[in-house]
Amino acid sequence: MAKFQFTGIEQSILAITIIITLGSFIYEVWRRLRIVLKGRDSLPFDHFGARAWRVFKEVFLHEKVIKDRFWPGLMHALVFWGFIVFGLVTIDHFAIGFGHPLMNEQVHRYYSYIVIPFSIFVLFGIGSLTYRRFISRPKALGKISPTSGLVAFFISVLMITYLLGETDLDPMVWRINWWIHSLIILAFLFLIPRSKHLHLVLSPINIFFKPFQLPEHTAVNIDLEGSEDELDTMLSDLTQMTKNQTLDVFSCVECGRCIDVCPANRGGGLLDPKNHFILDLREPLLEKGNADVLSEINVEAGWECTTCQACTEVCPVGNHVEKSDEIRRLEVLVEGKVPQEYQKLFMNLQESGNTEGRSDSPLAERLPTYTPDKEYVLWLGCFARYELDPNFTKSVENFANILEVAGITYGVLQKEHCSGDPANRLGDKLTYNMLREHNMELLKEAKKVVTLCPHCALNLEKEYSKYSKVNYDVSHHTQVIAELIEEGRIEVKKGSDGKVTYHDPCNLSRMLDEVDAPRIAINAATDDFFELEESGRNTLCCGAGGGLWWKKETKGRTHLVRAEQVVDSSADTVVTGCNFCYGMMNQGLKPLTPEGRSEIQVKDVADIVSENMVSKTHSK
Repeated sequence: MAKFQFTGIEQSILAITIIITLGSFIYEVWRRLRIVLKGRDSLPFDHFGARAWRVFKEVFLHEKVIKDRFWPGLMHALVFWGFIVFGLVTIDHFAIGFGHPLMNEQVHRYYSYIVIPFSIFVLFGIGSLTYRRFISRPKALGKISPTSGLVAFFISVLMITYLLGETDLDPMVWRINWWIHSLIILAFLFLIPRSKHLHLVLSPINIFFKPFQLPEHTAVNIDLEGSEDELDTMLSDLTQMTKNQTLDVFSCVECGRCIDVCPANRGGGLLDPKNHFILDLREPLLEKGNADVLSEINVEAGWECTTCQACTEVCPVGNHVEKSDEIRRLEVLVEGKVPQEYQKLFMNLQESGNTEGRSDSPLAERLPTYTPDKEYVLWLGCFARYELDPNFTKSVENFANILEVAGITYGVLQKEHCSGDPANRLGDKLTYNMLREHNMELLKEAKKVVTLCPHCALNLEKEYSKYSKVNYDVSHHTQVIAELIEEGRIEVKKGSDGKVTYHDPCNLSRMLDEVDAPRIAINAATDDFFELEESGRNTLCCGAGGGLWWKKETKGRTHLVRAEQVVDSSADTVVTGCNFCYGMMNQGLKPLTPEGRSEIQVKDVADIVSENMVSKTHSK
């Protein structure tokens, strides 16, 4: 490293340039943070240690980035880690310009042994990322960004000028190289808040404040007995974004992962979560300077969303990407616009308490009635109770058989209403509250609830608890079955269902974080189990979520994408743990199965276990 004294003019130019660029950086960042702070609700500071640990894993270790896309993720990590190492070098670099270096010559030399390899890693990483973004270019990345190209150029020049600065250059050449390096750093500082690279600043903040559980649909606690003015005030509040949502918009890295996993988009629909739910809101927020811009969201795209939360699950910067809840409740509650295909559904829920407008249920009448002396409430849900897929009735009976063999007492609630999931996901919060209050009263003496419907399980416990205290425990039937197997209360033999795979329901795997119980049960009943390409928390939605089961006419072929994967897997039997997934598989597999191939069997976890139990009771 050359030694020389910078002139007073040079130091003055350097100081003025630093002040201007740093001032611009602070202003632009604060401009966005000020909009964030205008959002409704507060930012959560609970579980500080857990939040800090999450930031360390997801930001500094790049856990999610590397896991989801290993090689591109690793390249990005190399660049990121290189920048961390360069932090001290950069500070020392400017300190040299003012004649007060932080590191003496010996310390500088030893530290360069670390920095030089990392600078090479950064060059390799940025070269790989440049190739991916501008040459191979996956579709999900969207249109080419000149800013990304400029940033890649800046980073490359920074590394090259640093490496040159560590060689024995002519003093004048070293001086020119030093200034090029300095100006690139300051230009980068100017560019960051004006581009997607603002995520370098905001993603740690966003990841720290993001919810711990999915989904995080904002609870709308509507006072049904309140005044009209109070209701109007509440509805007007719904037009404003939350602080978390606004932070999401400015934190987006535009990587396109959310597009890659979106079932609606993959099925040929309109929905593009990266743009429709995030980027389309960025400019309106900056222009208006507040968080009241939910009307800018594409309404048609919002009605296509299955609310599967896959987009949120894969986001590397902690965004709660999905905004369909906001779109739909604005349309239904504020604008009073209910799509025609859902008008009958809402009317049925309001008048009869169920999706089908029924007053009778032959299945419920055949099963025991719940009394407080029984261990479990067997919650049927509308799908099973009113036979939306008649074949699923057998699955409920098979689960009842399992309980009886294990000696577990149970009963159904004859006045059970819909858990409210369709109303909640489709934006009718008033109807949802009505259903919730009815069910909470019905369940006040219950201690344990078990259901075959993950949508119901999610609402009965997690969603209901946003409004009031829930005094009962809710289990999904796969959890109960797995527990009975592990405790030896039922004995299961290996069956002959051929090659068996399992489709993870979104609500069970992601929202309820349950992926093990179904596999424990299935593996007890077969010795030829294999995983689908997308499984566990990374499952692909069947297409029925978000109320789309009742929207018979849709753009695209969302439900067929997953069914096609099952067909291509060469499975003989596909098992699932959700009534809606069961119905969608039955609808989707038949038209896709090639002629001459045996029909793929669709079974619930309860089916494959009950059919292979060593001892059984006969169905009543």
